[in-house]
Amino acid sequence: MKIGVFSILSKISIHMLRHYDEIDLLKPAEVDQFTNYRYYSENQLPIANRIQALKDMGFGLTLIKEIISKCNSDLKLKEYLIEQANQQRKEIIAMQQRLLLTENTINSLNSKTVLPQYNIIKKEIFARMVVSHREKIQQRSREGVLWEKLAQETTKQNVQFAFPPYHIALFHDEEYKENDVDVEVQRAVTNKYHTTESMTFKKADKIVVAALIYKGRYDLLKEATGQLVNWIADNGYEITGNMFNVYHISPETESNSENMITEICFPIKQKF
Repeated sequence: MKIGVFSILSKISIHMLRHYDEIDLLKPAEVDQFTNYRYYSENQLPIANRIQALKDMGFGLTLIKEIISKCNSDLKLKEYLIEQANQQRKEIIAMQQRLLLTENTINSLNSKTVLPQYNIIKKEIFARMVVSHREKIQQRSREGVLWEKLAQETTKQNVQFAFPPYHIALFHDEEYKENDVDVEVQRAVTNKYHTTESMTFKKADKIVVAALIYKGRYDLLKEATGQLVNWIADNGYEITGNMFNVYHISPETESNSENMITEICFPIKQKF
């Protein structure tokens, strides 16, 4: 059949059929040596349809040519497409993570008004007795597991908490980490208790900190932390210890993440 008829049946433009011929993707069944007219066979329609299907899947012509050359059976093509589908799923997950990061950045830029500079202060946290639990967690978002373990142990010993209770999460790593994080959670208490495998009873010394009170979702804490670090440097202080968070309103008593109130603290001293 002439190229025009084949174009109609295959739903591929004449221009593209000529291009497929030039790149050896879909050669005509016959070419008239005198007129150079291209003629195609009905047997080539399945190949043309496969090319179009692979294009719709997002494959480029160079890769389609390789697929058709190597996958000379339906089984081989199926195995190849399964592998591609798995790879695409991974790319989708990575893209979703990038989208979430972009959206969170937009939210943090929109919410800068909830982090005014006057909310950052220098203060002293008094010495106190605390019960604590410390271990490494796979991700920062798993911090709640530590609080659950501490709660189980304090319930066993009928621990009486001080007021304020100072729900503190202390980050012991020398650098900021999202994974394999060394975290200690602690609460202030009024009496003496026994140290166990899951709970340590100890004294927390008096400390001077730069503190920022932040209200809102935990996924924006990194933005608030950045403001606090800049404030410390701009005001002639230096950081002398590990960062910790004081949870004034947490998921323990509040289900709406927008109502969480967290105090981000860095131990500091004057540079000069």
